[in-house]
Amino acid sequence: MTARATFAAILLVLLVSAPGAAPTQGPAPRVIEVTAERFEFWPSEIRVDQGEEVELRIRSDDTMHGFRIVGAGTNLLIPKRGKGYAVTRFTGSTAGRYTFECSRMCGAGHNFMRGVLVVRPGGGTQ
Repeated sequence: MTARATFAAILLVLLVSAPGAAPTQGPAPRVIEVTAERFEFWPSEIRVDQGEEVELRIRSDDTMHGFRIVGAGTNLLIPKRGKGYAVTRFTGSTAGRYTFECSRMCGAGHNFMRGVLVVRPGGGTQ
């Protein structure tokens, strides 16, 4: 091994093992699959622990829909069947019930297309 290669190998070891060299990531969020179809979401009730981050993957089994979590600043479009899915992350920092609803007119039953995210206090002790 040449001096240059030895130096490069030592430098690489030092960079990889140095404190704070690479940021550590927390656990990946729990993925929850949600389906929108015919004026309903399934599941229509989602339970998470307070402080837990979840990734919602929402797909449609019919037409294009919207997905809005009331008061959480989340509002996205769900592509129609076969065109993929929408993804959002949600962290229930405050215990309670958060309504989610279709935010895109999708037909006669649009106003009934709702569900709820239940954030359990204290890490699911309830």
